[in-house]
Amino acid sequence: MLNTVENSRAKKTAGIAVTYRAAANEMYGTCPDTCPLKPSATATQEIDRDYESAVRRAVPRKGIAFLFTHFDPAQWAEPNTGAPNQTVFNYSADTLADAAQHIKDGAASVAVVPESYWNDKPSAKVTTADGVRMVRCPNETTGIDCARCGNGTPLCARPDRDFGVVFTAHGASKRKAGDNQTAGGCYAAGGNVALHWRHLSERDEITETDAERVRRFASGLRPRSILRHHIAGDIGAVPPAV
Repeated sequence: MLNTVENSRAKKTAGIAVTYRAAANEMYGTCPDTCPLKPSATATQEIDRDYESAVRRAVPRKGIAFLFTHFDPAQWAEPNTGAPNQTVFNYSADTLADAAQHIKDGAASVAVVPESYWNDKPSAKVTTADGVRMVRCPNETTGIDCARCGNGTPLCARPDRDFGVVFTAHGASKRKAGDNQTAGGCYAAGGNVALHWRHLSERDEITETDAERVRRFASGLRPRSILRHHIAGDIGAVPPAV
């Protein structure tokens, strides 16, 4: 199930288009079971190939689209190519070292660090991991939002970058988010995002597929818009109801 918002009102994503994705009666139903941030197990193991193909090409005309996924790049049907009509996939790695390795392998990657990571360098904007430069999300040090990040080309929307993007654990579960050994650190598990996500999972199913809906939504956005897919949710295939 997919919910679409043409103009986000959230502080960080204000003014850009966003989506949320969930399974019926399961907020995390599109997220891979391997994600360490989920509070409980899910049955999702595979990528929804129809949806993956659709979201890859769900880009506003002359605009930009990007997303974050916990599915390993080895599972993607196709890599980021930098084509103007292609959504940039960012792999959400478990650690900085993991992100660094994937960047060396050519996959755009991001990672989350514990809230305490910057204690001795609170204004730092860059760190490194295994020789790879890791740039801290500009919102954390300057307050700049996604619409203005990178002078209109957000760092996370750059497919061929040789650096990673680092986010500091935040949200109601930020302490858990900084520890991959403890389940339940997903930032979307609390606050307004969780309310929005949970409401989506409780909606009655509609006949339009997520692939059809995301195509229609992206094609109807204003030219040169920025679209961030999946404020919450992922590209996983939803197991059939039993």
